[in-house]
Amino acid sequence: MMSQLSSIAKSLPILILCAECGGAADPIQCPPVVEVRQQMAAPVAGWSVAMDDLPHRLAGITFFDGKPEEKASLAPDSETKAAGKSVSTWNFGSGGRPVWVACRYAWTTVTLTRELPKPVRSCAVTYNPWQSLAGLALIEKIDCK
Repeated sequence: MMSQLSSIAKSLPILILCAECGGAADPIQCPPVVEVRQQMAAPVAGWSVAMDDLPHRLAGITFFDGKPEEKASLAPDSETKAAGKSVSTWNFGSGGRPVWVACRYAWTTVTLTRELPKPVRSCAVTYNPWQSLAGLALIEKIDCK
């Protein structure tokens, strides 16, 4: 089982979050994997703690109107299906509040957040509903322009 998960983890694509950010030299990326150190907050009587080494792969993405802690998540403006895949598209318009992105990872509560550069006006996320990670459709591609 562990070797199967490791094999799947290695075969997943690296996701580019912003391929064309108006000529930005450093495109924004949701890192495909993060390393975390989790520990028990308090011991549980009669139990021992064991840690697994499953990779913490990108499992979810959310866009926000303003900082994520304000909890103003944005719903996709459109959702389409093509070739067995599902594509959700967010259109951000111009001006107004900054748009932030939150990258969530499987088997951890770690979330990476970042403000999108001003030139980004839309993001399309392609999901493969036939594969899942942490109970969510696998993210295959993120394309922001």
